Amino acid sequence: MTNAIADQLQRLHFASVGMPPAAWHPAVNVYAYADRLEVCVELAGVPKSEIEIEVEARRLSIRGERMAPERGCDRPPCGRLLVMEITDGAFERVLNLPVDVRVENAQATQENGMVWITLPRALA
Repeated sequence: MTNAIADQLQRLHFASVGMPPAAWHPAVNVYAYADRLEVCVELAGVPKSEIEIEVEARRLSIRGERMAPERGCDRPPCGRLLVMEITDGAFERVLNLPVDVRVENAQATQENGMVWITLPRALA
């Protein structure tokens, strides 16, 4: 029971704000270290050129667009789609951060479909 309450509080603290209802919202993990926060965003199939990251002292915004995956068909008969579970289109995720971060030192890398954003904590 205690874990369920803690999970709900965590969700509320990192609740996304300001998302348009039509957008899809990528999943995130947020890790806290003594000197930084690290945010992992699941963005498989999204090229770097389609990802926009905005960092403010206590807010992180990730926006972009993922195109529908297509295999292509250069000669009939072509296959038809039977199941469509991969979300495409515009996305946005906005996180309120629990601490101030040094905006100018934020860094991001992309590997294996995950975007890792490192946010050094502001000096107290």
